[in-house]
Amino acid sequence: MSIKSEILKRLYKGEICGELLARDLGVSRTAIWKNVKQLISEGFDVQAKSRGYVLFGPTPLCKEGVAHYLNSFWSVDVVDETPSTNDLAKIKGSEGCDRYAIIAKRQSKGRGRLQRPFFAPEGGIYLSVVIRPKLHVSECGKITAYSAVATARAIEKFGISVGVKWVNDLYIGEKKVCGVLSEGSVGMEGGMLDYVVIGVGINVKDVKFPSELQDIATSLEKQTGSVIDLNKLSALVIEELGKFSEEIKSGEFIKEYRARSIITGARVYSAEDGEVTVLGIDDDCALIVDASGVTKKYTAGEVSLRLR
Repeated sequence: MSIKSEILKRLYKGEICGELLARDLGVSRTAIWKNVKQLISEGFDVQAKSRGYVLFGPTPLCKEGVAHYLNSFWSVDVVDETPSTNDLAKIKGSEGCDRYAIIAKRQSKGRGRLQRPFFAPEGGIYLSVVIRPKLHVSECGKITAYSAVATARAIEKFGISVGVKWVNDLYIGEKKVCGVLSEGSVGMEGGMLDYVVIGVGINVKDVKFPSELQDIATSLEKQTGSVIDLNKLSALVIEELGKFSEEIKSGEFIKEYRARSIITGARVYSAEDGEVTVLGIDDDCALIVDASGVTKKYTAGEVSLRLR
């Protein structure tokens, strides 16, 4: 661990004395000061007080900050930019990692469901986790649904209500604030999942959206009027996603998933059937609709729905 990283880790725990820290790390006080100055240049509000250095927040997104808020063991990496956090996570999954999270400050080729591009500038949270659940491939339909519920729970800890538009979009009011993309690898025998990658993209800072998104997208800070701690929110999402296996096995989350639905009872558009009425969500998290008097079931991979 670098000197700068160790200083930051200790600052999250509280005020630190430069002299004692230099002694603990076996470096000079000058080295401590140089690293503190580097942190300040990177946007960390570190101030010298009578008894030592104090860190004021919220701070920039960083590995040490996320780790500070986690209550269970996870291996976490934070990068400035990557094409896709899901792609990096799948590499880790193929290498045997479990309970691993990768977070990017921005994505250059973010994608959503059906390979649609996902707007991912700096100021959002773009994270992917690797989990190795003991689940059969037949449970795949519930993975994205639970991930949406988990992320909604994390966001709501900042005092705002979140709805779900089947199957993987999170909404505040009538505007999208988050998307979820789950991918998995199936083992060679028995149809059991080898690992699952869950990707989450949350609009946090009040950035300027492209013209095609301005009427349909929003951000947490715009909706709450408050500064959101990126590290705390990231950790909350990771912790909720970590409950993945037990939640899916119990199926208790499905009640909440139904309750969060913002399209139940509404007329929506299906690429397969045109205008349909949403009747509800079944126990496998499939969407039940009335298509011209015929009751039909849509699974996650079959259709694209949009609010009308």
